Amino acid sequence: MFLKAKPEAHDSALADQAIERGRAYASAGANGFFIPGLANLSLVERIAKSVNLPVNAMHLPNGPSRAEWASAGIARVSHGPFPYMAMQEWLTGEAKAALV
Repeated sequence: MFLKAKPEAHDSALADQAIERGRAYASAGANGFFIPGLANLSLVERIAKSVNLPVNAMHLPNGPSRAEWASAGIARVSHGPFPYMAMQEWLTGEAKAALV
């Protein structure tokens, strides 16, 4: 839900939808709730406090630090595709330099 929405659309209404979904997941027996794409710490904290599950987030470039995530109630941080993308960029640069 947050991955598909532009960051400027990450608002209270979208957080309400996430909370509703997280509560449904908890009722269904899930053992965690993942909110990838959300970096607004006030919304993250609101979701983490409202959902009775460990909440996981995705580290985003220029996003919150691990300490900020933890302070907002995040239980686990995924790094998503970003380390892979950085390595691909580095490897491309190295390959181009080797061909010169």
